[in-house]
Amino acid sequence: TAHYEVRATVSYAQTKKVAEGLEFVRGEFVKLLGEGRAPRAARNKVWVFPNIGGYNAFGLQNGADEHSSILGSFYLAGHAEQPVVAYQDGNDTRLGMWVTHSALHQFLAQDFGPQKEVWVDEGLASYFAFFWDWSYGAARLEELEKSRDYVPLERLLREPIQAYVGTNKSEPRFIELGMLFHFLLNSCDATRNGATGDPTTGPFQEFLRAAVRGQDVSDSEFTQTFEEASALLEQDFKAFDFAKQ
Repeated sequence: TAHYEVRATVSYAQTKKVAEGLEFVRGEFVKLLGEGRAPRAARNKVWVFPNIGGYNAFGLQNGADEHSSILGSFYLAGHAEQPVVAYQDGNDTRLGMWVTHSALHQFLAQDFGPQKEVWVDEGLASYFAFFWDWSYGAARLEELEKSRDYVPLERLLREPIQAYVGTNKSEPRFIELGMLFHFLLNSCDATRNGATGDPTTGPFQEFLRAAVRGQDVSDSEFTQTFEEASALLEQDFKAFDFAKQ
């Protein structure tokens, strides 16, 4: 496509679907976050290995062996091609979610540089991954809110990347963050687009645009809202019925 070169082994149809899905969601990246650096001349690479064995072997060869325990894909910034790498597990929707998650990391790194805020980086990746299957995220969040795996938002927004290592740790965090970003951008009265009168922007989007550019966001409207009312925000988030959206 215009921005992606996807290599996979199952079929041309599947590879084309993944590439076209990435092309669409990249437009959503730009719509939310704005343009970054001048575009690269080469297309972004996405390599889908035929099985987890080849995927893990490639990760080991390139110093990314821990990623298979976090998610079914990773962005390899240190490689000459800077690819997103994933593997086939028989579920095309899950594959789309995996590669979108890592393609967001690829986009941020290439267009805006290294990211300082783990929860912003991972939250954006999870939010866009749910473009492939919104209902899955809504159902899993409902389950998590009733379990011991739910992570309070104040803790979630402060944890380092090490807190995500291990499937049992990463999946709840990705679910919560992805759905939280949807809530903050589209539904929360204090942070959503349109909250201040302009339907095209809002406190959380403005916060995100500044954060991915490495700007100081400590005095932003969203930061102040969260610091002053984190308990209320969490209460509203947990009470929101995502399944009806």
